[in-house]
This record gives sequence, structure tokens and C-alpha cells, in this order.
Amino acid sequence: MGVGVYSLALLRVGGVLGGRGVGFVVVGSLILPLAYGVDWVVHDVDLFLTNKSTLTDAEFFEGIAREFDWDYGFNAFGGMYYEVVVNGEVVRVDLMENLLDVYIPEAIINDSLSFSVNGSVFKGIRIEALIVLKAREATDEAEEFLERLAEKIIDPRTGIELDKARIINYINQYPEEERESIKHKIQTTGIYIE
Repeated sequence: MGVGVYSLALLRVGGVLGGRGVGFVVVGSLILPLAYGVDWVVHDVDLFLTNKSTLTDAEFFEGIAREFDWDYGFNAFGGMYYEVVVNGEVVRVDLMENLLDVYIPEAIINDSLSFSVNGSVFKGIRIEALIVLKAREATDEAEEFLERLAEKIIDPRTGIELDKARIINYINQYPEEERESIKHKIQTTGIYIE
């Protein structure tokens, strides 16, 4: 699937959620092609909810799924997701929040950027935040993601310049005992921050 179906899923789900007063920030790899113009293979849409919870407002989110004929379910961390059909393809849209292993500090969410998709404006985390979140995941998949991203960053054609101070600031939003590990994981993938 190309990025187009994910953009359309964001427009569809984001439009419905925004129209119902749900605040969210795009937090996954979809920000790379949409906000930074990076050629990237996307697998889903990750939306971090800022003013509602799928835990405490489950009926609200389930009602939206039923109204628009979207399938929904719950991931291993207790978060809800929608499965939306776009141009004959099923696109997963994760509705994330700070549950269990998922923790995105408020400072990262509040430092989001804006980007436009077909005239609709969305908020998304910055690339520096994506780097920190992936390093914190501490999985082989996240490490491979960061290695591929490092290759894109060093390619002068992408025009990406990282704000290293911003990365350090984001890392410092996590508990002190996690910080060195996050820094180490970032640097071992070829993204140098010091």
C-alpha cells in the first residue's frame, strides 16, 4: 500500500474524531512522508489522544466505529484501534494514549508541528520525538527503523536537519534511569546527538 491510503485514512478518521471534539496528535512513522516529505513505507496510522480515553470513553469510540462501519479491536496494551477500508485496502488506525508500556510525555505532545493533507491541518510529533520514541521501544524492529531513518537523515537530498538539543530535551522528559539507554540506542543506530 502506498502512503496515499494512509493519508486518506487519516483524513477520514481524523475528520470524524476532530468533528466530535477529540484532540489527537499523529505520533507514528506517517509523519515522515506527510510532514517531512521523506519516502517511507508506512504500515498504519498512530493517533495519540489528548483529551479523551478509549478506556474511560470506550462506548463513545465504539459508537463511532459502528456509525461509520469500521471494525475495531484492542491491542495488547489495552488501546483501541480502528480498521478502515480505503480504496479497497484495510488500514489500521491505532488510538493511543499513555497506557502500560506506551508513555509519551506531555512536553513531546505540546511541541508538535502542523502539517497539511489535502487542505486539512493536523498536528504531528517532530522527527526528533519519533527518534526518541523508537529508541525507547527497545525492539529489533525499532532499531532497524532508526537505522533506516539514519540513512535518510544523512542523505542531503532529504533536507532534514535534526535539532540535537530538542532530542536531548525529549530524552530528559523520561525517568533518569532510562535516559542513558535511550541515548545509547539512538547513537548506535548512526544518529549522533552529542
